[in-house]
Amino acid sequence: MDLRNLHWTTIAKVAGLGTGLLIVVGAVFVLSGVYNVAASKDHLRITTWILTLIRERSIATRSFKIEVPALDDESKIRLGASHYEGGCVPCHNRPGEEISPIVSGMLPPPPNLLEIGKHRPPEKIFWIVKHGLKYTGMPAWTNVLRDDEVWALTAFLASLPATAGNYGELAGLSRGQGNAREEPANGRALNVCVRCHEGDGMSTNGDRVPRLAGMPEAYLLRSLQEYAQGARPSGVMEPVADLLSEEAMRELAAHYQALPRTRASGVMEPVADLLSEEAMRELAAHYQALPPVAGTAEPDPEQLRRGEAIARRGIVGQGVPACLSCHSGRQSQQFPVLAGQNAAYIEEQIRLWRRGGRIGTPYGRIMAAVAGALDEGQIEDVAAYLASLPPGRAPDAPVAEAGR
Repeated sequence: MDLRNLHWTTIAKVAGLGTGLLIVVGAVFVLSGVYNVAASKDHLRITTWILTLIRERSIATRSFKIEVPALDDESKIRLGASHYEGGCVPCHNRPGEEISPIVSGMLPPPPNLLEIGKHRPPEKIFWIVKHGLKYTGMPAWTNVLRDDEVWALTAFLASLPATAGNYGELAGLSRGQGNAREEPANGRALNVCVRCHEGDGMSTNGDRVPRLAGMPEAYLLRSLQEYAQGARPSGVMEPVADLLSEEAMRELAAHYQALPRTRASGVMEPVADLLSEEAMRELAAHYQALPPVAGTAEPDPEQLRRGEAIARRGIVGQGVPACLSCHSGRQSQQFPVLAGQNAAYIEEQIRLWRRGGRIGTPYGRIMAAVAGALDEGQIEDVAAYLASLPPGRAPDAPVAEAGR
């Protein structure tokens, strides 16, 4: 008899018995219900250690190749603060405030995010916000196609705690709550809208938010309906629109169509209202005569010229039609007016179409084809030109035939 074979046979039998015994013990442990799953009782230390290790290694592995864009843009941080107010406050509370006693009873409890930027790099924050975490109560972003929204929230979280003291202003909490004489019946919905969009004599809360004032009612209503149906992706707007009744959507659409298309400012309007025509001219002449401030950039005339060519004539060789052939306000009420729209918003929407993030509707599929034919420089050029126009007013001259 080969003793070596007997030796390995014995080991195999013992290992098999051991494995079988572990399976039986494990089954008895699981089926007996002896392990307490109540949130009022913490995990065993070994369980917590294993779960934490798995979580952190999973985050590190999946976020390793994520490329982080520039996050120090003030308008991106401002937009992220607004997203935080709408989606994160119920569990994590506002920066600097204590976590709610109700949600602190979760296991694990939601962390205080005041100093998350010191503990996690941006790519890990982005991955967690976008995908959520199993068995923690942390949900995934409502629509994972909207990386731009997730990066805005990441920018805000990464800016903490430096921006915590200015949170109310960044998130739009200090903005007006709408004009009572113009407010639709669903006033609460409008109060949510004005944290980002125009209201009470103010413009948008940053240039990454679309201007809605004076937009066609039909377009605004369709947009809200598409958000509610999930046909138009947005982790921010889908939950808001989903709570609105058809009547509330119609009221909001009518409200914003009726707002004047102006570069409103709750700060400057009261000041300008006190000035005579002569005083206005003197101030204009005074500031025109001042030398430019270092670090400020005037609109690039050459860029505006290139953008105008795209907006008014299109690009024949690339299959790009003239933007103003649909978006001047003289065509279908289903098309948004782009004159005076925020440039950063236009750019991000075109990029979103290029990524396939807005192809869930017939109009979206049309724009996806157009956006896919533009390069990055052309996107910036046409956005700069459209933003330079007076709000809601396209050039009076008819759009020319598509050029080169």
